[in-house]
Amino acid sequence: MANDLTFRRQPRISVDPALRLRHLRRSYNDHVKELFPGSSHSRLVSYVIRPPGADASGMQSRLRELAEARGRHVIYDVTDTIACDLRVREGYAEAIDMIYRGRADGLVIPDMATITSNFAEYEQQVRWLGERNAFLYLLRPEGHR
Repeated sequence: MANDLTFRRQPRISVDPALRLRHLRRSYNDHVKELFPGSSHSRLVSYVIRPPGADASGMQSRLRELAEARGRHVIYDVTDTIACDLRVREGYAEAIDMIYRGRADGLVIPDMATITSNFAEYEQQVRWLGERNAFLYLLRPEGHR
């Protein structure tokens, strides 16, 4: 005879999706650091969305500082002027292509919304980068406003 406790359902714990994605991104970054110790895997692309005519140099400077604090360096700055569907962003496509072709080792961006505010789409991008041993650094981590 089964124990009554065996069949009693435990309440599910709700996990904040932003915190789960932060953990996923950091896990991939940690794995890449283990695979490529030192400075051999250090070339990053900074990616910023800026309004038309706006100057992105201040944010790009902050992203360079973040990269340097992580032992990496920005080799190329890419911008888009509008936060639209990822499939039509020329700057984002260029940044991803640099990683895909081995000319860059990852991205450094202001925040999750720079890629997308949709958790499922963002997770796809995090996994795509992580599976290619590419870093993804954020100035404001997921879940921070």
